[in-house]
Amino acid sequence: MKTPSSSRANPAPGARLFDLLVSRVPQRRVRLLHWLIAGLVYLCTALLLLNGIRQGWMRAGAMAAWSAFVGLVLVAGYAALRSGWSERFADPALTVWQLSMGVIAVSWGYVICGPMRTSALFPLMFIFAFAAYSLRYRQIACLTFFAVAGLVVAIVIRQALAPWIPDPGPVPPLQVDINNLLMILVVLPALALVAAWLSALRTRLRAQRAALEAALADVERLAVVDELTGLPNRRAMMDTLARSATHARRGLLPFCVAMLDLDHFKKINDSLGHATGDAVLKRFAVVMSEALREGDVLGRWGGEEFLVVLPGATPSVAQAVLVRMQAAGRDALLPDRAVTFSAGVTAYRDAEPVEAMLARADKALYAAKAAGRDRVELADDGGPGLHAESAQPAME
Repeated sequence: MKTPSSSRANPAPGARLFDLLVSRVPQRRVRLLHWLIAGLVYLCTALLLLNGIRQGWMRAGAMAAWSAFVGLVLVAGYAALRSGWSERFADPALTVWQLSMGVIAVSWGYVICGPMRTSALFPLMFIFAFAAYSLRYRQIACLTFFAVAGLVVAIVIRQALAPWIPDPGPVPPLQVDINNLLMILVVLPALALVAAWLSALRTRLRAQRAALEAALADVERLAVVDELTGLPNRRAMMDTLARSATHARRGLLPFCVAMLDLDHFKKINDSLGHATGDAVLKRFAVVMSEALREGDVLGRWGGEEFLVVLPGATPSVAQAVLVRMQAAGRDALLPDRAVTFSAGVTAYRDAEPVEAMLARADKALYAAKAAGRDRVELADDGGPGLHAESAQPAME
């Protein structure tokens, strides 16, 4: 039994012939499929024109000249596309050239088709549908002007050559209607294919736009959210600080900040592994967020360091919030050992840069660590740090 891979390796003769006709190079194959559809429209139109000769509506010589022109256009287009020669141009599908030749063929057909000349214009629908699929609006405008000019020239030529154009006399309306119906049956399937391509293109564009919007949303989220903890990251916290400082300078709302650092966090990573360390950081983010007041903002500053912005808080209020956070987190982060943090707290001073405030909080944090850890050190009043009342021995 043949496997799918062997079937692909040995395609059927019909498939090999089709690959030979339209190439196996993806982009070239698409261009040649478009050419093939255009060729089928030309062929079916030529068959309808042959009926016009039988009805006495047009001369065989005129039909032969038109067919020779169309055949030459098709052969030249196929050779350029199949060989890859057209790929040296900005428009490797030769779209403008092919559609312009189509307009010339339609205008020529209008001259020679006698009573069939109205239906000879129907292929213009296919030409402009394909233009909508392939061309820019300025190119479509130029093609429109070219088509109108071609029709004007065809009318002038018809008048000039009136003595040489067959005049079959009155044509039965039913015969005209049947001819129009047959031409519509030629053009509409081609229009349907172009419409299907346009629909598929719109679907792909919608999918790509949705994917792009999702990617941009992820980028925007990652730009302000710490990926591990889900807290605001350093950039987001700097924005929060800038807004808080602006409000404070306007006399709207004072605020404090606290710089936090988990005590002996390196020992957790070394003894329990980085996966446990990451789990501690994520749990810390959840527990500390629940211990904050409404409106307070906790963010990850970097590594095991966190920053808290406390709008409307005085240093003593901020200190009380930090002590509550210490109590909430001490026994909630690991099941069998206490995890503590040290913190430095400071209040915003009028018109100072936020960098000065952060430096002061960082200095207070280092003072808390130097004093034994598991402390909240105030930078503003120079007072002693506060050790949590229920503090257990810090991890060594």
